[in-house]
Amino acid sequence: MYQKLVPIIAIFLLFTSCREEKTDSRVKQVKGDTEALSFYDEGLLPKDFEACKSGNCPKIRVNYLKFREDREAARAMNQYNEKILTKIFNNTEEDTNAENIKAAIEEFITDYQNFKNDFPSSEAGYEIEISQSVLSQTKDLLVLETDFYIFTGGAHGYGAKRFANFDVTSGELLEKDDLFSDLEAFKDFAEKEFRKKYKIPEGENINAKGFFFENDKFALPENIAVTKNRVILVYNRYEAASYAEGELKLSIPKNKVAQWLIY
Repeated sequence: MYQKLVPIIAIFLLFTSCREEKTDSRVKQVKGDTEALSFYDEGLLPKDFEACKSGNCPKIRVNYLKFREDREAARAMNQYNEKILTKIFNNTEEDTNAENIKAAIEEFITDYQNFKNDFPSSEAGYEIEISQSVLSQTKDLLVLETDFYIFTGGAHGYGAKRFANFDVTSGELLEKDDLFSDLEAFKDFAEKEFRKKYKIPEGENINAKGFFFENDKFALPENIAVTKNRVILVYNRYEAASYAEGELKLSIPKNKVAQWLIY
C-alpha cells in the first residue's frame, strides 16, 4: 500500500510546486540603488466585467502595475496610482468619480451601452487601452510611465503619456515643485533647450513655429520624469501644439541640470 502511495504523493508535490512557481512568476522586482520593490501586472479585459457578459461591450485592454504591499510606501504608491489611472477617464465627455480603475471602466461600459441603446444603428465603438511600466528607479525615486488611448466616437480618439514620480521612502507622488529646488531656473534652461531643438531663435515669439503656448510664454509640460541619467519632458497632444503634431519630447542630460534637482 505504501509503495503505491509514493508515486501519487510525488505527483501531487510536483503539481503543487509547479502551481506555486507559476503564481510567483507574476511577481517582478524593481532593482535600483535601494531595496527592491516587488510588483505584478494586473490585467482587465471585457470578460472581467459582468456587464459585458450579457450585452454590448467596448474594447478593453488594460494592464497596470500593483506593488506588493509589504511596506507603507508600496501601499501609498498603489493608492496614488489608482487615482492616476482613474483620471484617464476624465478625457471622456463626463468626468468620473470612480474610486478605482475597475469602477471607472464599469462606468465606461455603462456609457457605451447607453449610447448603443440610444443609437443602435451606429457603428461607432468605444475603446480604452492602458499600459504601464517602470521607467526608472534610483535609491530615492521611482518613475512610472503610463500610456493610454481612449476613444468615445468622433474623428479620432485621444492618446497620451503620463509620468508619475514617487518618493521611494514615503511612497508620496511628487509634483514638479517637489523635484526641483529652483523650478523657474530649470524652466529657463528648458526653454533654451526647446528653442534649440525646434529652431526658434532667442527673442523670437515662442509660438513662431506654430506652437500655442498660452500668452506666448514658454511653459513646462504636465509630464516630467527624473530618471537615473536624464530629465524627460513630454508635451502631450494639444498641450503645446496641434493634434497632428503628436507628442513633443525633450530629453535633457541630468548632469546639465543637477544644480536644480532635489532627486
